[in-house]
Amino acid sequence: MQAAACPASDRYAMVNYNHNLLNRTESPVSTFSQGSSLLGPVGIEIGPAGITNAGNNVVQRMMEVLITDPDCNCHATGESNVTVSVQGSCANGVLSMRMHENYPSMTAMGTCVCPDEDPPEKPFSIPISGTTTDHVLPMNYVDGATVVQPYTCDNCSGSYSWQLLFTSEPPPPQEIPLAPLVPLLYLLLQQVD
Repeated sequence: MQAAACPASDRYAMVNYNHNLLNRTESPVSTFSQGSSLLGPVGIEIGPAGITNAGNNVVQRMMEVLITDPDCNCHATGESNVTVSVQGSCANGVLSMRMHENYPSMTAMGTCVCPDEDPPEKPFSIPISGTTTDHVLPMNYVDGATVVQPYTCDNCSGSYSWQLLFTSEPPPPQEIPLAPLVPLLYLLLQQVD
């Protein structure tokens, strides 16, 4: 796919997020699994002066946590909005973007099922600390261009994915419909096994 020339005047586009990430830790007596996804469009303006945010800059983070041991199975879900700031430039038909993601702290809530306890079901919550992440993203200036990067760390799997879509105006702020969380963790765990 041939990259287009960088625009001579300001143009709008959106970068669609589709991250699916899994952290999984096993010990002889327990397993901790945390699946998360980041979904939604971030609007950008591309022009001779560089690349900046334009329109929507919030994507939705959905998270699922599963902790199992011989006594209990604990399951919790949570969601939060992640703010994305974009800076960059275009040269020779290639966008060079710095995506700064600001993740607020959140609490995943659910239940623990412990068959030998009375009552066997009890509320469960796990705090998730806030953090920031930066991605340096080179991308061809082509409608539909997609960049996929592996999620790499100890006990990690999954991928980061961004897709560039040209638009005639900045995407407005929007409510992103929630996808069921159980399939996310189930699918990510299937990829590992």
